Amino acid sequence: MLSEFYMDSIPRRQPLLRPLSLWVLAANALLFTACQGDDPMESAQAPEAQREMEPDDLSQFEAPEGMVLIPGGSFMMGGDAGEMGGGSNSHQTSYPIKDVYVDAFWMDATEVTNRQFQEFVDATGYLTFAERPMAEAVVTEYKQLAEVNIANMRRELTGVSGERRDALLDSIARVEQAMSTFHLSGAILFKAPEGTIYGQRDITQWWQIVPGATWKTPGGPGTTLEGLEDHPVVNVTQEDAAAYANWAGKRLPTEAEWERAARGGLERKPFVWGDDFAPEGYGFWMANIWQGAWPYQNTGEDGFILTAPVKSFPPNGYGLYDIAGNVWEIVADLYHPHAYEMRAAGASNPRGPTARQVDYPGKRLVTHITRGGSFLCSDGWCK
Repeated sequence: MLSEFYMDSIPRRQPLLRPLSLWVLAANALLFTACQGDDPMESAQAPEAQREMEPDDLSQFEAPEGMVLIPGGSFMMGGDAGEMGGGSNSHQTSYPIKDVYVDAFWMDATEVTNRQFQEFVDATGYLTFAERPMAEAVVTEYKQLAEVNIANMRRELTGVSGERRDALLDSIARVEQAMSTFHLSGAILFKAPEGTIYGQRDITQWWQIVPGATWKTPGGPGTTLEGLEDHPVVNVTQEDAAAYANWAGKRLPTEAEWERAARGGLERKPFVWGDDFAPEGYGFWMANIWQGAWPYQNTGEDGFILTAPVKSFPPNGYGLYDIAGNVWEIVADLYHPHAYEMRAAGASNPRGPTARQVDYPGKRLVTHITRGGSFLCSDGWCK
């Protein structure tokens, strides 16, 4: 997947993976995988007889280049047992666990690389979100959200002192600085903090808006793709991912399809490769993740500080690479904190909530779900 320079604050779920990391994320999204098959239907009950008797019709065809077959079937979708309410930032909205059915489909064996995305741009002249001037309506929306956050923090200042007060003042200064760049195109990049971290909820302590950071300049102005041709593309949004997929004659997977694929035929395992974090022994890494004291220093014990070329680590049971590390991956579903509660048990080919359903009182920005892990996730941080 990618490396550890940028990331964004899109809500994500990681019920399979505890120790994963990512590289560079875009202003509003990150990397993606694509899949091929019929568009998913609305959630519905799939008759048991149909589930048991219907063959994977795709299995009689030759796999499209670079894709692997994900067999249809039922699986238990949702977070790992014991994580709900246990301090997990990723698992808390992945409940209740429910039986879900998906049809067979083809899925890219790897994340989309810079080389592949370059072919798309050369053929179409496409400009990504991070390369376009920010629309005034979007700037206004971001500024309003920032102003609300600042107002809330200023109110809290009146009743606190000491370390908490210092943390609030630092946060206010960072948000105000970020507001001055909202009108500029660019991406959100990871920057290791140099001083004390005041709690783990304020992501502005390690994420920064960097004007000029795009998929072509993943580390910000002055960086290039030289030597990164086979690394995952980063600093792209869901809109960018969908545009690429459409050009390639594919589509983004639903969250249910992604999790079915990620589990690789295993059921209720904590890692995409099974029960043990290091099945081959310590020192043999199964994914590109963060080693060391997060977020201060990545020691690179797995061979990579940032993103890695695709296929650098073992595939899962279905032949998918980097499904649990390198960079996070964008899916088609919109995010809603209660999506799992809203889904019926036994749903067939479920899709995420509608745009109307995510437009609820008190919401922040409408976002799409990202899944998997990245080079930025340690074995404790991305739980």
